[in-house]
Amino acid sequence: MKISAEVKVILKDDIKDPAGLAVENILKRTNIDAESSVRTGKFFSIKTFAQNRIEAMEKINKICTEVLTNPNLEQYEIIRIKEE
Repeated sequence: MKISAEVKVILKDDIKDPAGLAVENILKRTNIDAESSVRTGKFFSIKTFAQNRIEAMEKINKICTEVLTNPNLEQYEIIRIKEE
């Protein structure tokens, strides 16, 4: 079966996010929103093949931990997974 997954990767909460801080500073400086908190990240759309949903989840998790993220700095969330 063909599987489609959407994955969000962001820095772990205890890791500084310079790009997020830059956006926060712009929001404050331009008086758009002085109270906002911003974290940046990456979005991935993955299409793969698997025999079943369990195998698909194992495959997507392996892709995320071994290819898409640095486990020391980043965390991931599988936002959606569906059969095509």
